[in-house]
Amino acid sequence: MLNNKIKVLFAAVLLAVAGCNDSNNSDDGTLDVYSLVEALAADEMNGRDNLSPGSSQARAFLVEQVSGFAEPIFVGLEGIEGYLQPYDVGTNILAIVPGGELADEYVMIGAHYDHHGNNCAGITDDDNICNGANDNATGVAAVIDIVRSIVADGTPRRSIIVTLWDGEEDGLIGSRYYANNPVIPLEQTVAYVNFDIQGANLLPSLRNYTILVGAETGGSNLLDAADRARGASSLDTVMLSLLFGQGRSDHAVFAGAGVPSVFFTDANNGCYHTVKDDIDAVDFPKLEQQIRTANALTRDLLATDNLPVFNDLAPVSSYNDAVELLRVVEAAQQDFGLFTPDQQVASEQFLIDLRNIVDAGPGAFDSGAIGTLLGGAAMIVSAFASVECDPFLADN
Repeated sequence: MLNNKIKVLFAAVLLAVAGCNDSNNSDDGTLDVYSLVEALAADEMNGRDNLSPGSSQARAFLVEQVSGFAEPIFVGLEGIEGYLQPYDVGTNILAIVPGGELADEYVMIGAHYDHHGNNCAGITDDDNICNGANDNATGVAAVIDIVRSIVADGTPRRSIIVTLWDGEEDGLIGSRYYANNPVIPLEQTVAYVNFDIQGANLLPSLRNYTILVGAETGGSNLLDAADRARGASSLDTVMLSLLFGQGRSDHAVFAGAGVPSVFFTDANNGCYHTVKDDIDAVDFPKLEQQIRTANALTRDLLATDNLPVFNDLAPVSSYNDAVELLRVVEAAQQDFGLFTPDQQVASEQFLIDLRNIVDAGPGAFDSGAIGTLLGGAAMIVSAFASVECDPFLADN
């Protein structure tokens, strides 16, 4: 089993020992998605809390991987320092893939690499490490895999900024620091693609569902690109407005700064911020499909003539949110029995409300409908998170 090899794997990659390659390494020392997640979520990283030794280990490991396909963002600094943007309570990892014809335009793709160290729910004497596999080793692995695959196919039309944020778990402080001190001017950043919690399942009935938030921030061009990308995988990717991301990940910082932004997520299940968010909680076949969707969108943004245009007049919610949520809640209905009795009653009522809103049509989507939609969504998200931790993996 690969789990029994993690110490050897981690040492080989982190220390870059010549000639020591695991079976999941390519000839140049890069790792596949499984091995990236496994290494970041290993006990040796001790939960990757910012300013901790585990965070330093994670940075060394990640720069080793990123430097194989991207250049340091800080020209003139030697070694690892060219990839690091330190601030008072953390350190972002930043890199550049130079583009071709439109090299002065940038697509940013990123995820946070920090987690909670030894401070999360379920701590015991036997297990006191918050490994953060779904949150957010999977997101980091997605970033690396996508950009690496793009580079392997040649020079992209636009440049890529690779961003791995520190301090997300402490209030998005790493991405906020970058937004206030951008290395590349934000006006040259045409879009930001963010990952936070991938390869996770909310219920058995929702294993094939995942969420894409915020495409309306880039107007019709970004909405159309996101919709096209949904066809690249076998997943049912639900598109929701920015508000449904609850401002809880780094995309919110850049949307707030006027950068069109999308957020790929599986939201919060019962394993969220617990010691059980480890390698065994990751649905890797699902993660592979999520990467396909995001890869398609990123490539589209790098090549398109129809750039996203930030839409600061987008409504907080739209009729399409009700249509999309209805599909999710109808699918989840068979598992309402996993909720508390009160949550079951509230979820059944939300399903009735959603059907009524959708049946009434877009012309009737008013402030009352928006209030019902947002209140019900908050309720059912809370219900998902209250279900006992279970990865709900498909039977093999």
